Amino acid sequence: MKRLVIVFLLLASAHGKYIPDPIVRYNIDAQLDPASKMLRGSYVLLWKNTSSDSIPDLQFHLYLNAFKNNLSTFAREGGNTRGKTRKLGENPYGYQEVKSLKVDGADLTSSAKYTSPDDGNPHDQTVLQVMLPKPIAPGQTVKIELTWDSRLPRVQARTGWHDNFFLVAQWFPKIGVYEAKGVRHREQGGWNCHQFHSFTEFYADYGHYDVKLTVPSEYEIASSGTQRSHKDNGNGTATYHYYQEDVHDFAWTTQPKSQVEKVVRTFKADEQTTAKEISEWSQKTGAPPEDVRLQDVQVTLFIQREHRDQIDRHFKAAFAGIKYFGLMYGKYPYDVLTVVDPPFGGYEAGGMEYPTFITAGTDYWPGKYKQDPEHVIVHEFGHQFWYGLVGNNEFEEAWLDEGFNSYSTGKVLEMAYGPFQSYHEIFNLPVPGAKWFELPVPRYPWYGVREVPLGQYWEWVPKLQRYGNSSRYWEYAKTDSLAQTSYLDMTRESYGDQAYSKPELTLRTLDNLIGEAWPRVIRTYHQRWRFKHPDARDFIDTVNEVSGRDMNWFFEQTVNGTGTLDYSVSFTNDREPKPAGYVDENGAPKFVGNKLQDGDKRESEVLVRRLGEMQFPVTVRVKFEDGSERTENWDGQYRWQKFKYDKRVSLAEVDPAFKWNMEVMRTDNAVQADAVRLAPDKWYLRWVVWIQNLLSAFSYFS
Repeated sequence: MKRLVIVFLLLASAHGKYIPDPIVRYNIDAQLDPASKMLRGSYVLLWKNTSSDSIPDLQFHLYLNAFKNNLSTFAREGGNTRGKTRKLGENPYGYQEVKSLKVDGADLTSSAKYTSPDDGNPHDQTVLQVMLPKPIAPGQTVKIELTWDSRLPRVQARTGWHDNFFLVAQWFPKIGVYEAKGVRHREQGGWNCHQFHSFTEFYADYGHYDVKLTVPSEYEIASSGTQRSHKDNGNGTATYHYYQEDVHDFAWTTQPKSQVEKVVRTFKADEQTTAKEISEWSQKTGAPPEDVRLQDVQVTLFIQREHRDQIDRHFKAAFAGIKYFGLMYGKYPYDVLTVVDPPFGGYEAGGMEYPTFITAGTDYWPGKYKQDPEHVIVHEFGHQFWYGLVGNNEFEEAWLDEGFNSYSTGKVLEMAYGPFQSYHEIFNLPVPGAKWFELPVPRYPWYGVREVPLGQYWEWVPKLQRYGNSSRYWEYAKTDSLAQTSYLDMTRESYGDQAYSKPELTLRTLDNLIGEAWPRVIRTYHQRWRFKHPDARDFIDTVNEVSGRDMNWFFEQTVNGTGTLDYSVSFTNDREPKPAGYVDENGAPKFVGNKLQDGDKRESEVLVRRLGEMQFPVTVRVKFEDGSERTENWDGQYRWQKFKYDKRVSLAEVDPAFKWNMEVMRTDNAVQADAVRLAPDKWYLRWVVWIQNLLSAFSYFS
């Protein structure tokens, strides 16, 4: 009878706010024992076959088995390399064991088998397959009853425990995604249920989560979804009830109440946005004002007590994310958001995203302008849009969420905090002339840079912006392509480039090339694919359609290619020589002397060279000593192009509008006549690079 009631309640809430017919509906009940690190759970899952196929099996992710031993694929691929610099302590491992599995009442526990669809590793147990007595018919819903035990690992890869802090993520056996024919341009239907890999993250279907969590009564909980109830069980434990519709995952954290502070504030849309902003973004995106308007959101901050002085900073960053991501792409559609500040020593729990739930992170020197925790909070909140609402496959095309989100994070930080922030302070000490310390130098390969004219460099500064993870782009750009399946990238560093750096700079460049139509392009893509599973081709098709331009030449090089973008410019100023030797006079040669002399006529030549493999249309700005200017255009296909003039050139510049954010070297994009080169320029640029690399070594984003 109890089970019938549960199923009735699940069916009664089948229709979500945004998804009329969800594929998954979880009803989960779990208990955590902090002392043993054990979690015991059960669920009833209603899963619907929305394809036209008859499906003979079910497949589940058992992510916690990635931490079971040193033989899992996750471990063999390098595992959590960030954790190698510290001792994991005694027994850092964790696991997940299915105790019983029933489908429509039939007990299939004994027939469930581990499988390794990606690499054939017989020791990997992160995918569980069960063959069914009879196939699931098209449109049929099956009831799955499952119980399991888990031991949480010492915190790594954004899940597990540290002392008595628990981040409980990827914690329940999660059904894979059955992709019907046509989904992500698939030629035939089939399960997409990858093993847990060292580089990549997760992929799941949207649905409803009804979750009850039991923990010691002295513990506090922060979770995905909305809290519906809290009950003291009278036996030293308490049960919290959470519910959320239209999401594809669920995570939570718990810790003794004496160690954390739970603060709740409301993002009030009418107070945080103005009528002018609504109008401006309506014009930019082409969306009607009523679609641009945002909604109120209850924000819960779960912060360590020693970080109380950062409460306002956490909320300001979260509110900035809700506001600016919403204005750009459409309102955050959920009523709640939870932000978790992990404790000291729980570094591996920081910087992660789950629907309506993110973990942040701060450091030893949270200076006013360092944008930490701000950068982490804005970035992780952004994943509510890129991964959360637009549910691409992170295993295969991580750049569609990490890259889009890195691009968007930079945009939001610029709007909320301004473009010149990060180097206003070094170790909490103000820096004289601070705005010059937010130079873009470290975001490009300026090692061994030639002496750049100081005056010329200051002229460039306002045209450049700060890009979140673009510093390693040039180093690994040729290792893999964006089109490569993400978990197959050659190294973790190459994955970081293809998932974060290269797509961020690619989108910056695409933004500049498309111009005024870009806000409408990217908003259309986001809105069109909310609560769905797009792939790169869906994005490219949207760009071409909405912009009205064929940008396939761009994507062929940036998505499918492994080349780099690199052009240079130089020029010479000469005079036409006076005649020397023999000249024709009256039809006969006449010797006029052997002295070489310059004449009065000017001869100047500008040389533009394509040093990289990418071929982009080129704009060249040429300034002359008489104050006049010319703009030259070249298709950029051949390796070089010369432009000749009959007057003296004072400045030549490739890409004067700075549209090519993904160019690997900009120090040779402009050259100035008779510039004074100061040795301190060179040392200054290298010093800023050194500082950036030092700080980047301690940064991390998911």
